[in-house]
Amino acid sequence: MSKWPIAILAGLLLAACGSNVRTTEAARYDFGNLPAKVTEAGPVSRVPIAAVDVQAASWLSGPAMHFRLAYAEPLRRQSFTESRWAAPPAELLEAFLKRRIVFGQADFNGSGCRLQVTLEELEQRFDEPQKSQTILEVRALLTPMRGAEILSRKAFLIHKPAPTADARGGVAAARDAVQVLAADIGGWFDEVVREKPAIVERCRT
Repeated sequence: MSKWPIAILAGLLLAACGSNVRTTEAARYDFGNLPAKVTEAGPVSRVPIAAVDVQAASWLSGPAMHFRLAYAEPLRRQSFTESRWAAPPAELLEAFLKRRIVFGQADFNGSGCRLQVTLEELEQRFDEPQKSQTILEVRALLTPMRGAEILSRKAFLIHKPAPTADARGGVAAARDAVQVLAADIGGWFDEVVREKPAIVERCRT
């Protein structure tokens, strides 16, 4: 009997088996369907905002989800192998802030200032093996739509505890953190309204 039919049959069997093999795909997360407004965060700011731009530090430019074992290796940044952000964190944050700050304005007419945000840190920090928190750190600038003049600036550092000591817990804490960030930005704008009303007029023209 020829060896060729046997070889062909073996090849077909291997191909059939290979087609049933499933490779593990990394879970992909985002912030979910966060509302444009959150009532407990207070009223929408009276500073007209026409655009939001979010950039990130180089180490946050990709979709990796970072964590740090502060109790064991505090100087080592690591990333989860089976979990990813659905897009780079800056892109996810920008989309949320646009919905919340720009399109959340009751009288939005397309004019206003620009909110420029730099994402400096977003990581899940483990202070103990079963205890972690998400750290969100940003720098924000308020500028005219045209030109590089800085009208106001503010830094934000937010810590939110993770409900579970894994990637899913870090995502839940990150979701809470970005909502707090949006509320804090609103508080910053309220300070601008009270203390520097000329900036508000500048944004309206």
